[in-house]
Amino acid sequence: MSDMTYTSPYTHLRMWWQRRRTYVRPMLDGQLGHPAVSATTVTEAVLAAARTHAERGAARPALIDPHRELDYGRLAASIPAAAGGLRRLGVRTGDVAAILVTGACDHALAVHAVSAAGAIPAPLPAGADVPALAELMKKCGARFLLTGAATAAESLAAAERAYVRQVFAFGNVPGATSFARLVEAGAPPVAPDPGPEPPPPADPLRDLALHLCDPPEGITHAERFADLHRLGATVGLGVDDVLACRPGDCSSAVWAGLVDLCLTHGATLATVEGPGLPELLAEVGRRRATMAVVTPADLRALDAGTAELPVGGVRLLVTGRPDRDTLAACRVRHGWTVVPLG
Repeated sequence: MSDMTYTSPYTHLRMWWQRRRTYVRPMLDGQLGHPAVSATTVTEAVLAAARTHAERGAARPALIDPHRELDYGRLAASIPAAAGGLRRLGVRTGDVAAILVTGACDHALAVHAVSAAGAIPAPLPAGADVPALAELMKKCGARFLLTGAATAAESLAAAERAYVRQVFAFGNVPGATSFARLVEAGAPPVAPDPGPEPPPPADPLRDLALHLCDPPEGITHAERFADLHRLGATVGLGVDDVLACRPGDCSSAVWAGLVDLCLTHGATLATVEGPGLPELLAEVGRRRATMAVVTPADLRALDAGTAELPVGGVRLLVTGRPDRDTLAACRVRHGWTVVPLG
């Protein structure tokens, strides 16, 4: 598909909209955004965009983390198949899934497979101990768990203290059904019929899209669409951009938004683990990133010259509340494009 006929990413967020109701919520920066009017879910919008991006090149990287790389072709094929596998193995509409994984790839696959199956994803905070995880699972009413090899010990121990009935895992985790098996179970045409698709709700915008635990908050699809529009206007992401990020630097809502923003816009999200600025800058250089998420402390280090951007023209997205003098210095003295994320 040529650039002349390429569908704008915003079209994917608007293509299903119908003029019947308007929802507005405070945006992530505390301001009101544009009304979001929709008759679909965020996951459906993400999948529609991913399929279009896969047509431009199935092997184009969508998500990169220290563990693996996921291209748009595999993403678009794996999520519906895994959703079918979840339904075939007993997941029902409205069930809540606790999610504790590492890496952007596993995060996106888990959240959107759960949502596509008609259930509600509830990402758990990294680093929480077993009692805290168990309490969060009970509070959100989690009935099944998606975890990974790196987080299995604490998440399985917590699940035993909660009301979790089933466990699915990325990688080989004893006692859990692997995510690869879910994909195989739900992939057509060889798989048995997983049963009917989740019945469409009367008003999907009112349904929960995410159950955040840190801090606790239920976010509807309408609210997520509004957040994506606000975040998209702030970030200015475009097709073929590469965004480097440390997930721990963002709030749960911003992290979820950045992942979906990259997927709907055809960009690549490259993540690193650990809090160090050198690791982030190394990833910026390795991936030739066009954007990077930094903290106020990172920005001060870059301004002072104790750290250096490895490539030019990088748009800096700053979390938290950066100092105004530092922002001005970066823009005037260095000529950098610096945007507070809020």
